[in-house]
Amino acid sequence: MLTSEPIDIDALIERLQSDAEARRRLLAALLPQEFLALPFRVEQLTAVVAEHGERLTRLEQAVQQLTEAVMELRAAVAELRQTVQGLIQGQQELRQTVQGLIQGQEELRASVAELRQTVQGLIQGQEELRASVAELRQTVRELAEETAESIRRLTEWQVLAEQRLQRIEDRLGRLVGWRLEENYAKHAYAYFGSYLRKIRRADPEEIYETITAKLSPEEVRDVSRADLILQGRLRSAPEQEVYLLMEVSGRIEMNDVTRASRRADLLTRAGFPCVPAVGGEQIDPAVEERASELGVAVAVDGDLTGWEAAFYKRLGRFS
Repeated sequence: MLTSEPIDIDALIERLQSDAEARRRLLAALLPQEFLALPFRVEQLTAVVAEHGERLTRLEQAVQQLTEAVMELRAAVAELRQTVQGLIQGQQELRQTVQGLIQGQEELRASVAELRQTVQGLIQGQEELRASVAELRQTVRELAEETAESIRRLTEWQVLAEQRLQRIEDRLGRLVGWRLEENYAKHAYAYFGSYLRKIRRADPEEIYETITAKLSPEEVRDVSRADLILQGRLRSAPEQEVYLLMEVSGRIEMNDVTRASRRADLLTRAGFPCVPAVGGEQIDPAVEERASELGVAVAVDGDLTGWEAAFYKRLGRFS
């Protein structure tokens, strides 16, 4: 299994086409030494063929000379009629010439046979080279397939990793939200004690039984999903019971503000005078501005802002 970064095959091919040194190094890495030496051997064979051609040329010259010698021999035969000694001498010369011709013919036959063997070896080497090129192409295709498979598996792993990370982030967000909910419930007086007294968690069963008769099932489910509902009495009107609905998140988002506002309105409509609030560790200026527009109090890092505006917007009749 490949573990290196993906190989750009097109870039590799483009470089091999333009870089002779890169081609030589690639062939040196992929082909045996005998194939790399093949061009040199072909050059040697070409030299041998050229040498044999020269020999053939010399043989043709020898044949021409032999022809000329025969013509001279005919003239000599006419002359040798005058002298037997000259005829015998001419016969000996003719025999030697014929013997040389026979010897040259045998050498020519041997050279032709050697040339045929050389050509046969060259053809065989060419076939082997074609087989090597085909093998190299197959290797490149297999490498491309392995690279594609590695990229596919890496992509699948990345998707799985992102899914796992998202699940971890969701769980962490829920844990952070739960911790913040408990913190606001436990330290409610630190945030809201200046405005409320006898602060406690609202009774979910009491709220549920009441809102079921006054709200639609969808609205009841919406209110039931609120992160935290507190209740207490107004310090400015000790007999007045009010409720505080909070949406809690590590980083307060725009939808936290809109949910708190909507759910607080539903509680108020069902008979539970309610002020909406959001709580968390961070909030962007745009989200805080939207909270102010909707009349939602903001509790961040131990500070509570917008309570008066939220209270008078929602419950101004009790002031």
